[in-house]
Parts: sequence; C-alpha cells; structure tokens
Amino acid sequence: MAAVEGKGESPDFSQPWKFSDVVLVVEDRKLHVHRAVLALCSPVFEKMFTSEFQEKGKNEISLPGKKANELIQLLQIIYPSVSEKPTDQIKEENCRFLLQLADEYQMDAIVRRCEDYIVTTLKRTRKGIIEELIFAQTYNLQKLKRTSIELAKDLSLQELKRNKLYGKINAENLQGILEEIIIRLEKEVSSFKGQKRSVREWTDW
Repeated sequence: MAAVEGKGESPDFSQPWKFSDVVLVVEDRKLHVHRAVLALCSPVFEKMFTSEFQEKGKNEISLPGKKANELIQLLQIIYPSVSEKPTDQIKEENCRFLLQLADEYQMDAIVRRCEDYIVTTLKRTRKGIIEELIFAQTYNLQKLKRTSIELAKDLSLQELKRNKLYGKINAENLQGILEEIIIRLEKEVSSFKGQKRSVREWTDW
C-alpha cells in the first residue's frame, strides 16, 4: 500500500494492500480498506456488510457528501501508522470533523477521544464556551456539556445574553449555567461579607 511500506509514513489507502477487500469511493477517489476492520470499528459499516443493505457484497461503496481528505484522516486513526501515536492524530484542525464522522458511523471510542481533546483545550483556553456547549448539545457530548456549564459560571449575565448562540442553549443547560452563576455570586457575596467583618473587627480592636 502506498505510503505504508515506508516506515514512519501514514497510510493513504490509494492502492490495494495486505488483503484489502473493499473500496470506499469518496470524491472520485478510491480508498482500499478491509471489511473486517471497518465492521469491528463501526456498527454502521457492519450492517452494510452483513445485512440486506444494497452495499452488501459490493466491492466498491460510494460515500456521497463526504470529503476524501477527512475520511482518510479518520481511517488513519483506525489504521494507526508506526510513526504516530493515536492521540497525536487528533488536533485542533481536525477534531470536529473527525468527531462528526465518528458520530455518524457510531465509532464511540473515537468520539470520546475527540471529545476529550476538545474538553482539554477548552479548560486551557476558556474560549468559545457557549459555542462548545452548543456543539455538545448537537452531538450529545456529556463531558463537554458539563465542562462548558462549569466554565460558563464566570460569565456575566450580560456576556451570556450577548452571545449570538444564546438562543440556541436548551432550557436544561441554560438552567445549569444560571445555577452555577448564582452559586458563584453567593460565594463572592459571602467572601465580601467575611472580609468586611474582618476589617471591622480589626478597626474595633
């Protein structure tokens, strides 16, 4: 297979290789893969190959609407090369489309890895909190949802309502954010009262 025989290179799936037995046709490109590997990773592909889908028994399967470069990157995670650790293959520029593809093909392990990457990045940057919450809602990402709500407590109500995606926050998550904001404000008020009491006691002394 091209770009696999050379040590340290990532597969590009452009040629038949090591008993590959099915071809995915994406944007007029042919990607040579293995039925067993895809079936193990994806219940969707498993049904294609084993049930009465029209794809059953076909040597070529067309995937309309998909981008070849994106699907190749998904396949490179399924078929890790010798040069890259699996965790190194998920990056800022690809984690979202990889998650979307993995979600469509029910590849739960890859969905979790992409979600973990986004959560780690969000905790570090604290940017795009509401955007990530909406993304979590769309793909039912519970860990990302909890993290987004937790971080949203540091927003003011004005910042929250000014966000262009404010209207897309579902009722349950909006309630969670408001509860976190209230808890934060209560702690700040309690801390302020404690400081004020300490100053009064010191001046009285």
